[in-house]
Amino acid sequence: MAAYKEDAGAILNPGNQINRLSSYNTEGVYAWPGVEGFELIGYAKVSNKVGDKASYKSFELTIPSPDRRVDDRVRNDRTSLTVQASAERPAYIYGASIAIGQDIPAGGLATYPASPVTADIQGTNTELILLGPDNSGSPYGVPATQQNGLSAATSVLTIGATTIVTQGTGDTTNADLPFWTVVTGGGITAANAANSMMYKVTADTKFKIYNVDAITGTSVNGDGLYISDADADASRSAYILARVNYLRPAANVNWNNIQGFIDFASQLGGNDE
Repeated sequence: MAAYKEDAGAILNPGNQINRLSSYNTEGVYAWPGVEGFELIGYAKVSNKVGDKASYKSFELTIPSPDRRVDDRVRNDRTSLTVQASAERPAYIYGASIAIGQDIPAGGLATYPASPVTADIQGTNTELILLGPDNSGSPYGVPATQQNGLSAATSVLTIGATTIVTQGTGDTTNADLPFWTVVTGGGITAANAANSMMYKVTADTKFKIYNVDAITGTSVNGDGLYISDADADASRSAYILARVNYLRPAANVNWNNIQGFIDFASQLGGNDE
């Protein structure tokens, strides 16, 4: 099987008729001149029972291959969800969303033997299922007053008293959108900016799913996630869905941007005027 290079996708111009940017090819769109916008969507599959939950506290995110048939797939799935960035072209992450996948229609199709395929996910009451940037296998944690925009790159689901997070449950960015909304205390303070900044990264940055006790936590300290025995026995799975949105400066201007409009002395008696 072949693996396409990470930046294989084109940067699309306004007016291209597409339904969704390609997460697999890291395909961007010109959000406005000089700025590229990206959307990455992936999932983590959970199919273990309660007895094995301690081994399921953090999860890599898969970006599925557009080649549907596994037996003759040309391109493998991507096994991580990674924001592309460099010192020269940093990424500014402004959105993160998490959800539990649900069959469409809910409950699946009665005429399809393998339906439904999705399941509720379970864990410990008050713990969180967190989507965020990876710090060598652990989350960074989002303190109440944070000065680097982590809230814009984080999204969480809370496990309630029933210990179940039902299919279809979702949440958007912890900061909603990182826009300034208030200035207090006679001037701009760190508390004002806590949820009003994008998260800037200057190197490729992986995002993962973590089961944690609190959004401020910097270790994977949850008890673990699982599905019911009945769902596991029926070969169903829970799917934790993730979406990350970010902006990057466009690549520097280059000869390809202009060469088609330059005159050349290519005809008999012609010149470059």
